[in-house]
Amino acid sequence: MLFPRRAISLLSRTRPAPVYRAGGLQVRTLLQASFDYKYIRDNADQLLENATNRNVHNARPHHVGELYDEYRGLLTQTNEHRSALNAASKEMGVLAKSMSDPKSKSAMLDLRERARVAKQAIQDIKAQLTEVESRLRNEAAKIPNTTHPDTPIGDETKARVVRTHGDLHNIKTVPVDGVNTLELSNVEFQDHYDLVQRLGIVDMEAGARVAGSRFHYWRGGGALLELALVQYAMTRAAAAGFVPHITPDAARSSVVDACGFRPRPSAEDGGSGEASQIYRMTPVADERGEHSADPLCLVATAEIPLVAMKQQQILDGSSLPESVAGLSHCFRAEAGARGRDTRGIYRLHQFTKVELVTLSHPTHSDTELQRLLDFQTSLYADLGLTFRVLQMPSHELGASAYQKYDIEAWMPGRKQWGEISSASNCTDYQARRLGIRVRGEGQHVFVHTLNATAVAVPRLAVALLESFQRPDGHVVIPSVLRPWMMGMESLAPQK
Repeated sequence: MLFPRRAISLLSRTRPAPVYRAGGLQVRTLLQASFDYKYIRDNADQLLENATNRNVHNARPHHVGELYDEYRGLLTQTNEHRSALNAASKEMGVLAKSMSDPKSKSAMLDLRERARVAKQAIQDIKAQLTEVESRLRNEAAKIPNTTHPDTPIGDETKARVVRTHGDLHNIKTVPVDGVNTLELSNVEFQDHYDLVQRLGIVDMEAGARVAGSRFHYWRGGGALLELALVQYAMTRAAAAGFVPHITPDAARSSVVDACGFRPRPSAEDGGSGEASQIYRMTPVADERGEHSADPLCLVATAEIPLVAMKQQQILDGSSLPESVAGLSHCFRAEAGARGRDTRGIYRLHQFTKVELVTLSHPTHSDTELQRLLDFQTSLYADLGLTFRVLQMPSHELGASAYQKYDIEAWMPGRKQWGEISSASNCTDYQARRLGIRVRGEGQHVFVHTLNATAVAVPRLAVALLESFQRPDGHVVIPSVLRPWMMGMESLAPQK
């Protein structure tokens, strides 16, 4: 059973992080979010069912409840010993006025012993509290966000087609998986891998020699195509009210974690069984020394630095929604990726992406998600692509998403649909971990964060190259990209 929208996230507050000084500025480091352990304990059955529906098998909300009760018991003991210490101190203060009496000296010794025992007990329990709190935090962090009630339950095969746009290949209906794709048109569609070789716009071999497999060079018209897609997305986003940003390509491990990504190997993460897709950065000078408690990671998406730049801030309600567009390189280990998706530029370790992020008042996030989705579909419709919008099922939501849509383009060379973007409402999952709030009457409330891909360059390039190829080997460039293509209207095969 899904639980109320008001209880979407488990965090009750965010503990201020330690600070260090850099260039005169105070810079926060490791983020430590506090969880609403009482809520977890009282709703453990619902939280476990939700985690199971999302295919998360290392979440143990009932154990969190047990640890919470243990923690409260230790706090009670600490308070009792502290009261005993205070009472002994008060009695010693009174007794100090009559120390000439031998009985008073004996009583003072007794009181000092009582105070010593109480102090020692407090110190012993403090160590236990630290250990239990650490276990509490680690266990609570494994519990994912709650799930929109309309979300299909199950794996990717349960995705629901919301709508389809385009009829690029002059057929009455866009083909669904399993339909004979030879009926698409008279063009013998080539896979993008063969196309980029003939066009000479991608050099995978040089990428492999320099950086390893699944790295690439764009060259010539390919480099211009990437720049054109970025300019197209940024120009449209700015016109729609998104403030353009160029973000860092790195973020602290705690920030990556707070955004719902996993910067730790699975063994460190409590045995979830899912390999981390995050690259961790280690300076050469530190390789043989002690590792930072909060090391830098390469970002998998600009969503991470865009959301986190507002961490530990209280926003004015009149400023919401705050909408930004960020350009970054994205780095993904793609652990476990196999087969045809690794051919060519469809699945890479590094790529360029324009990401959209919105910070919204909680009551408006559903509307903002639809606004993001409408913006995305307008981008792809104006490029002339055939695509479909999918409401993604529970297994595909990750840790932070409450609701998620994917957009898939028809890729005739691959003869299948391929994901080109997604849009998610993370509600207050990230904001609570990062301490991003909005001023409200009576108390401040956590904002909702939403993200959407405008342009993931390689995926969109695959869709464009395969869709607009012609029998003579040329690939037509969509008219909306031509202002940034230096007069090129098509990509021509190498002679």
